[in-house]
Amino acid sequence: MIIIGLMNRQVEAVVGYLKHSFRVQSKYHLHSPFIFDFYSKVLQNGQEYPQYRVVNRLRKELETVSRFIKRKDLGANCKDFPCDQRFVRVKDIVHNSSVNKKKGELLFRLIRNYKPSTILELGTSLGISTIYLSLAAPDSRIVTIEGCIDSANVARENFEKAGLKNIKVITGNFDEKLVSVFSEMPLLDMVFFDGNHKKEPTLAYFEQCLQHIHPGSVLIIDDIHWSSGMTEAWKTICCHPQVKVSIDIYHMGIVFFKEELSKEDFTLRF
Repeated sequence: MIIIGLMNRQVEAVVGYLKHSFRVQSKYHLHSPFIFDFYSKVLQNGQEYPQYRVVNRLRKELETVSRFIKRKDLGANCKDFPCDQRFVRVKDIVHNSSVNKKKGELLFRLIRNYKPSTILELGTSLGISTIYLSLAAPDSRIVTIEGCIDSANVARENFEKAGLKNIKVITGNFDEKLVSVFSEMPLLDMVFFDGNHKKEPTLAYFEQCLQHIHPGSVLIIDDIHWSSGMTEAWKTICCHPQVKVSIDIYHMGIVFFKEELSKEDFTLRF
């Protein structure tokens, strides 16, 4: 059954990518100055920032760590491994589920361009994505929630190695921890959703975060085409009346709320 499920997911991924490719808009059709700025300064910015080297060194180090940790996933089952609680080598987590270099550097550029002061991350894993966020905005306040205790502990070790002081790690279920997070961080400049890849929880967390955003907030949803349910969740988010602009780059979805923007949905190549 696991093999059949993986095969079905692979077919869904191919079909989803082909549909996305047909909808991709050329930069020459981006008439909105706001979107063209995003395209040139964030999406297609090829500058090699020195902060990238910090993450690259750490990633290479983690790829050699054969230590086993007890990994527990509270989100979608079988996203990376066939069961929700098992002993997994650190290097396998880096390879299978940590944010890759391309996506991590995009996160860095997003943060660098929009300069959020408060950042919430749902899903820490080993902390690689969090480090990209922190390096891009060292003066920001970052709260990251992770359901797996061992993963969170490795993440804390990585933050210490990188000398990062602006990250608070909270361990536990998002449903139980978000209320306390909102009480200490009532206004969210940026949210990165990367901890539950199911439709209903994604939409529930999105709705909760909407109570704490402002027109300048940016929300990033990872793996929007990972499954048919996530694609449906993304479509629902795009149609939300508070969302002004949505950008589908296949692997991620990004939404903006600026009141002066016209309601538009974009599909861009990344």
